[in-house]
Amino acid sequence: MLIGIMSDSHDNFRGIKEALSVFSKRNVELVLHAGDVIGSGNAYLFDGYGIPVRLVYGNNDGDRVGLSRYFKRFGGEYLGDFGELEVDGLRIAMLHGTEEALVRAVVASGLYDIVVRGHTHRAEVRREGRTLVVNPGEIWGHLTGIRSVAILDTSTRDVEIVELGRCETFREILQK
Repeated sequence: MLIGIMSDSHDNFRGIKEALSVFSKRNVELVLHAGDVIGSGNAYLFDGYGIPVRLVYGNNDGDRVGLSRYFKRFGGEYLGDFGELEVDGLRIAMLHGTEEALVRAVVASGLYDIVVRGHTHRAEVRREGRTLVVNPGEIWGHLTGIRSVAILDTSTRDVEIVELGRCETFREILQK
């Protein structure tokens, strides 16, 4: 099974659509979003893809009731600040990653095969003991200048970081 992983979309409608298009073309069967969707209207962007979505809240997600309600309409389910899933026999933990000590503790616990996180806006795939840690980077793009997602193959546990494109960082925009 292929799982699409995204995070830190920060209301980037075009970036979300590009990510979902990549996931659709690659036959992704589940999307995990590691927080900072921001506006509940983003849920409408997921309509029509037929891919279930599981999300956790990020530190910038304010209207949690609205986010949960709207995403539910399109096959989405918010798991709270911390989510646990079992997919293809893999135990997956998902959190935004606002608290690095908490991320380290979840990874070090050894309870999970995969830990999905966001918040840093930087793509990263690393193994720590038996746990695979995946940060897909950011959909927003304006912090690092790179918009990216990840695709996890549950049978091989291989992760591919897919770059969606480059854009100006907010610092570059402000220096104009």
